[in-house]
Amino acid sequence: MSEPVHLLVVKAGGLWWALPMPSIEQAFHLKDTEIRNVGDVKVVRFRDEVLELVDLSERLGLDAAAEKPSAVVTWGAGKRFALLVDELVNQISAERLEIPRMAHGEFTDGAVYYEEEIVPILRPGALSGVYETADEEQPYEFTDMQQSALAEIANIGSGHAATALSMLVSRPVDVGYSKAVLTVLARALDELGEPMNRSALVDTPIMGEQGNMLLVFPEEAAEQLCELLGTSLAEEMGRTALQEVGNILSASYLNAIVEMTGIPLEVEPPRVAVDQLGRMISQSTATVGHANDPTVLMRSYLTVEGSTARFSFLFIPRLKSVELLLERLGVGV
Repeated sequence: MSEPVHLLVVKAGGLWWALPMPSIEQAFHLKDTEIRNVGDVKVVRFRDEVLELVDLSERLGLDAAAEKPSAVVTWGAGKRFALLVDELVNQISAERLEIPRMAHGEFTDGAVYYEEEIVPILRPGALSGVYETADEEQPYEFTDMQQSALAEIANIGSGHAATALSMLVSRPVDVGYSKAVLTVLARALDELGEPMNRSALVDTPIMGEQGNMLLVFPEEAAEQLCELLGTSLAEEMGRTALQEVGNILSASYLNAIVEMTGIPLEVEPPRVAVDQLGRMISQSTATVGHANDPTVLMRSYLTVEGSTARFSFLFIPRLKSVELLLERLGVGV
């Protein structure tokens, strides 16, 4: 039995749709809110910020209602925007239905039962409009051999990082699965985690603008790791401890790559923040660039034995760095 998913059911184009709650910041009524046009784009002011207003019915190619009383502030593809909806229906927790991958649409990713109806689950990143532009301009493609080589780098690098963390906390550290995905920046941002979850982010740039190492901790996992190190996330020493963890793990990961390829890779001092993940990612240098910039996301999961401290470890190299890595590994273009 799968884990229930927490969703906001809305109505648009006369149909019900479900939005993942971890991507939603807030729903609000538009009664006293002024909507303006900036060129061809509608915008609305929300908490002293101006957000693009996306009509959900129009985005889905459906007939739009004359009045749109509500909007939902949403994060997707590293972008914060507001979705115009016909109606806010209900918040629900439901099991995701197993449906064939071929049945997934451009904007949907599964479905749930609600009130004896099948309700599609929408992907906020696709609704943002960023995917469409990025996919049209994405000319890069790696061979199976190149993808395997990058996955091997992710495995070896994360293994070195796990060994370093194990020595630091005096406990075994398990490496979950590692993968390397060629994508565009817009899609990579949606792979980093659920935007509205409070998290700790350790962001370590690589010198020479060659990429970033990111450690993404759910807040509870960050607190547990700080406790293993004899401190607390609420204390300045806790933030310093996480910063040191990021520095040691990133250096260990990159040293493994240096040994394999001879490419000089050095880290800059890491930055630590605790906030909503979407907000932190939008401010990271890992997101600098255009939505259609080719990006290789190299991801691993690490778990400290005897605790629930499970977190993501990501290497996001710039494309030129990836091309050099593949060349040194003998599988270049």
